Amino acid sequence: MKLHFLTAVLLSFWATFVSAQDPIFIVRDRLGTVKEGSIQRIPSTNSLEMLSADGKSFTIANPVYLTRKNTVSPRFPQSRALWLLNDDCIKFQDLLMKDDSFEFESSDFVSDSKTLVPLLDTKMIWLKNPLGILDPVSYRNKMLDEIRAKDFVVLNNAERVEGVLESLGAKNAVLDSGTAKSEYKIHSIALIGLSSDDNSKKEKAIEAVSLVLVSGTRITLSEFYLSMGILEGKTMQGTKVRIPITKIQQAVFLGKSVVRIQELKNINQRQVPFFETPMEAKGVKATKNADFFISGSSYSHGFSTMGSTSITFLLEGKYQKLCGIFGFDDIDGRRGRADIKLLADGKVIASWVDRTWKDGLGSLDLPLAGTKELSLVIEASVGSKINWCECLFFQAD
Repeated sequence: MKLHFLTAVLLSFWATFVSAQDPIFIVRDRLGTVKEGSIQRIPSTNSLEMLSADGKSFTIANPVYLTRKNTVSPRFPQSRALWLLNDDCIKFQDLLMKDDSFEFESSDFVSDSKTLVPLLDTKMIWLKNPLGILDPVSYRNKMLDEIRAKDFVVLNNAERVEGVLESLGAKNAVLDSGTAKSEYKIHSIALIGLSSDDNSKKEKAIEAVSLVLVSGTRITLSEFYLSMGILEGKTMQGTKVRIPITKIQQAVFLGKSVVRIQELKNINQRQVPFFETPMEAKGVKATKNADFFISGSSYSHGFSTMGSTSITFLLEGKYQKLCGIFGFDDIDGRRGRADIKLLADGKVIASWVDRTWKDGLGSLDLPLAGTKELSLVIEASVGSKINWCECLFFQAD
């Protein structure tokens, strides 16, 4: 009996110790409810089992956003980043070309094996910023959006050479231009682009979780489960990865019924940027490979509005709910203020008056059942750059 009692005490102590070591996350569900605790299990994208600070277990149904407490999410990796066709981005070390795949190590993954990613699923290898490029982020995004028939190498001086990438080793890369093979030292290369007939490779709507890791890595898992503090799963390309939960900074849960805002069509925009005349735009330029900074954190899926803006989304009654995050840009939005309204078929369903950068992060949790037309109306002053991030429309289950 004493032995059983001591065993129970030790197990209880060990569980408390382990829980104390687990990172604390803040979770927001589809209804807008916010809770915090350590993650125990992730059965699916529709359920999250957690443990509170006082040791009580609870379950979050339909989680949407998960953020590590008292931290900010990092920006995209600025060097040694492998970009995939779905715009996932992995920070790497020691990348080599092996047959029809890239083999590499990453501090984000459990280091018991190397990771292999097929060349066909790779869009670009960003080693460092090219010299002489004043805006490397815009340049990087241009390269990511480009559809190209050949591989290419951009050297440190921004010179671009096209051909077929024949090999990539620890010290050298070989590019076949068709007339000659050229060898380049790795330290002389800024980036390597891979040929692609269509960089907008379409994926089936499946349950997935989109992660931001402490290094800035962005990775989407289509299969996943949590065991002993390790999130094991497969990327959208089928690559197996093992990620310590301590490496996770932020997550967005995506079910089959979720549609990101950049996937919507029939969007009408009218914008008045400061003192200029109104501009009519055919659509919102939502991106998924740029940093949107709000309250110190970087978000990777979204769009920005500048000045007074009116945007109309034609929903045709297909969606039940809108969830999202918004706030004034940390760099270009500090001086402005704005009145913001969201209207469903002409009726105001949410509004914010005299909002500024100091108000920090705002949340969208809006019912849309039966809504045919959703309008975002902003009346803003100079310096009112507002970022709208991770905006998700939920279809009827």
